Amino acid sequence: MSLREQHPDLLKEVDIDEQERWMTPLVNKVAMGHRPQGVMDRCIIRDDTLRSGINTPGVYANNSIKMVLAEKLEAMGVVEAEVGYPTIPEHIEFVKMLRNAGSKMELGLHTRYYDPDYRTEIQKTIDSGADLVNLVGYWGYIMTNALCPQNWNGDIEGRIGDAVSHARQSGARKIAVGTDYHRLDLVARVVRAAKDAGADRIVVYDVRGWFVPETMAFLVRYVRALAGPDIEIGVHCHDDYGLATINSIEAIRAGALTCDVTINSTGHRCGNAAFEQVVPVLESLYNIRTGLDMTQLTPLSEMVAELYKFPIARNRPVTGPHMYSYGGSHLGGILRGQWYFWENIKAETVGNRRSVSFGSTSLRRGKTAPVTVKIESMGLNPESANIERVFEKLEKLIYEKVEIGEREVEAVIHEIYG
Repeated sequence: MSLREQHPDLLKEVDIDEQERWMTPLVNKVAMGHRPQGVMDRCIIRDDTLRSGINTPGVYANNSIKMVLAEKLEAMGVVEAEVGYPTIPEHIEFVKMLRNAGSKMELGLHTRYYDPDYRTEIQKTIDSGADLVNLVGYWGYIMTNALCPQNWNGDIEGRIGDAVSHARQSGARKIAVGTDYHRLDLVARVVRAAKDAGADRIVVYDVRGWFVPETMAFLVRYVRALAGPDIEIGVHCHDDYGLATINSIEAIRAGALTCDVTINSTGHRCGNAAFEQVVPVLESLYNIRTGLDMTQLTPLSEMVAELYKFPIARNRPVTGPHMYSYGGSHLGGILRGQWYFWENIKAETVGNRRSVSFGSTSLRRGKTAPVTVKIESMGLNPESANIERVFEKLEKLIYEKVEIGEREVEAVIHEIYG
C-alpha cells in the first residue's frame, strides 16, 4: 500500500515523490510559484573535487587516487569534471590517463588567461586532450592585486579576445570564460568581450564566498542579458559563510546551466558548494534534474573522506551519520517504521543508513515514549509493572555509556520481561 493510500491526510501538507523517495511541504510550492521563464528543468553538475578539491590544506591526491574517484563519478552519471591545471605535469598526465581508460566525461583544465604566459597554458590544455579550456582571469582591484597586479587597468577586451581566439584556432572544443564579479562595469566588459570572441560559456564566480543568494541570482540574470540566449552560464561558489549551496541553487534558479561542486565541500579555505547537498536539493525541492544516481551520494562522500583523509562531520547534511540517526523524543515514529514523519528524503535514496540510539532523553515516560513504543513493537505489554524495572536498568546503562543501541535495549527488555 502506498503512502498516499495509508495516510491520505498527508497530501494536505506534503507533495510525495512518485517513487516515494522524498516529500516536500506544499507551502514550498506556494512560496516559489511557477518556474520563471528561461529557467531550465535540468542542471549539469560539474565535479571540481579532482581540481579544486585537492587545494584542501593537507590533501594530496595522486593520479591513482583521482582515477578511482573519477571512475566512481562517471559511473553515477557525472558528465563533466574539472581535473587540474595545465602547468602541473601530473595533471596533464591525469587527463591522458582518463582518455586512455575510455572516460567519456567532458574534462576541463583551469587555465589562467590573466597570466603573462597565457597562450602556453591554453596550448598545454588543448594538447592534453581536455575538452574545455576554462579561462579564468581577474580585473578588479582586489583580485588583480592578489594574483596578477600587472593586469590592473589592463586591456580586458584585447586579452580575452586573444585568449578565446587562440584557443579556438588551436582546436579547443569548448571555451569558458570567468572573472571576478565585484564591479559590474568590469563584468560587462568581460562578458561582451567573451561573447564577441566566441566563448561558449560564461562562469559566474563567487571567489571569496561572500555573495548573498540575491546577488548570485542577479549576476546570472545580468550575464544573461549581456551574453544573450545562446551562451551557457555556469556558477562556481565558495563556502566561506556557509552559503555556497544556496548561492549555487539561486544561480541555477536564475538560469545557470552548469554548477561546480566538490564532494564534502573540499577546496580552498572552506571549500566549494557541496556535491552531496546541491544534488538532492535540486532534485527533491526544486524538481530540477541532474541525471545522477543519488544512491551513490553517501558512498561517494565516504570514498572522498577516505581517499583525501578528510573526515565527514557526523552532523553533516545528507551524508553524515547523524542525518538518519534517531534518539530521544523522535524515536517513536521511527520505531514504528514511519520514516516519513521525520525524513525529508529517504535514507536509501541518498545511500545513507538509518540508525537508532537511546540516550538520556529516551528515558521519558508515557504512552508515546520511545521505550514504551519499543516494548509494544516487540509484542509485549507496556502497561506491565515490568516497565519500571526496564527503565531502571536502561537508566544505569545510558548514564554509564551516554547512549546505547537498539539491540541492547531489546536485550534489557527480554531480560526483565522473561
